Amino acid sequence: MRQAVPHPPQIRPATRADAASLAIIGDMATRRLFSHLWGLAAGPGQSPFAVGRGIIRDHAEHFSHFTNWQVAEQAGEIAGGMDCCRLPEGVTAEAIAQSPPVAQPLNALKAIAGGTWYIVALALFPEFRGQGLGSRLLAKAEADAQAQNIARLTLMVASFNPDAQRLYQRSGFHEWARRPFTPFPGSDPEGAWILMYKDIG
Repeated sequence: MRQAVPHPPQIRPATRADAASLAIIGDMATRRLFSHLWGLAAGPGQSPFAVGRGIIRDHAEHFSHFTNWQVAEQAGEIAGGMDCCRLPEGVTAEAIAQSPPVAQPLNALKAIAGGTWYIVALALFPEFRGQGLGSRLLAKAEADAQAQNIARLTLMVASFNPDAQRLYQRSGFHEWARRPFTPFPGSDPEGAWILMYKDIG
């Protein structure tokens, strides 16, 4: 009897139809920060994830728009994803102060990393972890940065997420700076946001 050949994992550009899955993946990657911020923008009775899905699906100017995402697929099923963009330069202290308090430490770190190719979010659903997909997504981010002549990759990781830190360290990332984590309802306890970088030029 002929055995079925396993489907190799695929990294592909996200589509508009992926928006709901990307909202979950982005929230996983940011330790529920995305859904907290979406909740601040939600109307009465509106799900924070409906807000996030709408942003990812329809707001082309937003860093979370689906065109900035890559999807990891296994046997036709979404296994995870990664959101990347070039960080703007010249972000002012005034602009940082005007952002929500929970986002201010992150935005201060982003200001340090202006001009780099920034991995906004990267996460895999639990059943797909440990299969090398995270490393494949990071390799895709590096290739995309090189194609745009950007010589430094950056990302943010929480101090209380050691598994993610180990993945990034194995992939050649180093700590650049850190800022205190601001807890919010349902968040992790106190800790720090760590800005990491990898030079690829």
